[in-house]
Amino acid sequence: MKNLSYRALSAIVALVILVAALYYGQTNGIYALCLFVVIRGSFEVARMFFAVEYPRFVKRLFVTVSAFVFILITLPQLNHLSNVAMIFSFVLVASFGVLFHRSFKDLDQILTFVAKNTLGLIYTCFLPATVVWMTRFPFGMQWFLCLLAVVFAGDIGAYIFGLNFGKHKIAPLLSPKKSIEGSIGGLFFSAITAMIFINFIPTVPLYVFGILGIFGGMFGQIGDFFESLIKRVSGVKDSGSIMPGHGGVLDRLDGVLLSAPLFYFFASTFSN
Repeated sequence: MKNLSYRALSAIVALVILVAALYYGQTNGIYALCLFVVIRGSFEVARMFFAVEYPRFVKRLFVTVSAFVFILITLPQLNHLSNVAMIFSFVLVASFGVLFHRSFKDLDQILTFVAKNTLGLIYTCFLPATVVWMTRFPFGMQWFLCLLAVVFAGDIGAYIFGLNFGKHKIAPLLSPKKSIEGSIGGLFFSAITAMIFINFIPTVPLYVFGILGIFGGMFGQIGDFFESLIKRVSGVKDSGSIMPGHGGVLDRLDGVLLSAPLFYFFASTFSN
């Protein structure tokens, strides 16, 4: 009961912050939220990826590089850099691994450091950047709200269907409580929710919203499983503790992050 109260209070606080950011800041508010997600999310990833056997500077370095690259690729004046930013990010972390090789315990740890940094940058830097890029298209605010609505509706649908009809486990090694029935219910809720947005983005056909809802919901669920994979390999229950009852930022937004590139693609496709 106490945990449920914490979850409800955390959700209300998060909703108030979201509404305030959108109402007062518009696209700048979304940018500020994304920057917060990048900084906090990279901190959570660093906590899971780089355990105590890594040099002390590794965690701080990852958070710093992630925030710096995000700001760099989301500045409108430097928009052209986004095409090559991932390459330069890899070059940067590979260079750190080689230049500071004496700080690592063995060669394998250097290679793991570079691989985890590259994966982490995609996860906590480039995925949130697609949200910022999406908001710069026509109906950008509506696309952003559609993204959130589709993923969160999928969560609600999966919970309702899983609780009432769930019998067959979908991925017990990753998340033992989730069921195939719950997954199907989540996709149904996501598709219906997406199609509602034809009233807010009239330039997109209804069937496209149906497709977007199904695949957006699917990527949202995969995002949840992917973060569960990271947590299980890292031996942690939650990615963080910033949201009592929910865990960390990544625990709450894992599905949103993996669905964001799909919404960015649809927003760019139907912006002309």
